[in-house]
Amino acid sequence: MKFYKLYICLMMVCFTPTVWAADLPQALKDGLQRLSVIKGFECHFKQSITYDDASQQKFQGSLKVAKFGHFRWQYTQPYEQLYVSNGEAIWFYEPDLMQVQYLQSLDGIDPIAMRLLEGRVQANEIQLLDIKQEAGKDVYHLRIGSNTELWLSLNERDLPAWFESRDALGNRNRMELVDLNIRNIDMKNFEFTVPKGVDVLNSNGQIVER
Repeated sequence: MKFYKLYICLMMVCFTPTVWAADLPQALKDGLQRLSVIKGFECHFKQSITYDDASQQKFQGSLKVAKFGHFRWQYTQPYEQLYVSNGEAIWFYEPDLMQVQYLQSLDGIDPIAMRLLEGRVQANEIQLLDIKQEAGKDVYHLRIGSNTELWLSLNERDLPAWFESRDALGNRNRMELVDLNIRNIDMKNFEFTVPKGVDVLNSNGQIVER
C-alpha cells in the first residue's frame, strides 16, 4: 500500500519544459505549459483510493514540491507517514513504527503519468481520448504511451485541481489538490534527519542501522 500511494505522489514532481501536441485543447496545453515553468508549489491534498469491490480508503495531508525531483509529501490522516526526496533518493518515514526506509534511487519509480506532469513525455506520446464535465469543469481523459491512462481536471488558474489513475484491476486513485500556492520552497524542507531511536531500512526492507 505505501508504494501504491507513492506512485501517485511522484506524479507531481519536478517539472521541465516540453512541447505539447498541437491538436490538444488550448486550455489543456496552457495548463501543461504552466506546470512546466513554475519553480515550486505547496498545497493540502485529499486522496481517495476506490477498489474494484467499491471499498474505499481516504487520506489527507500536505505537499511541497520544487524542481528536479524535490518533494515533501506528508500524510496526516488516517495515520502519519512522510516521504521526503532531495531529487536523488527518497526517505519514507513511519513514526508509529519507529522506522524509516531509504531508497537510493528514483529510477525504478517512474510511471508514465508522473513523466507527463513532469513535462518529460514527448508530444507524440499523448492522446486525448475524451473530455467530460464533472462539477462544471472539464475532465481530460488522456492516454500516455501505448496503454497508460490518466484523468485530469484543472482549476481556474490552469493548475491541477485533481488527477486520477486507474490500474488493471479497476482500482481508482484520485488526488485532489487544495489551496495550491505557487512559490519558491525553502530547500531545507527536502532534507531529512533520522530521529533518534528510529530503525533505518534499506530498499529491500532490511535493517541497516538502529
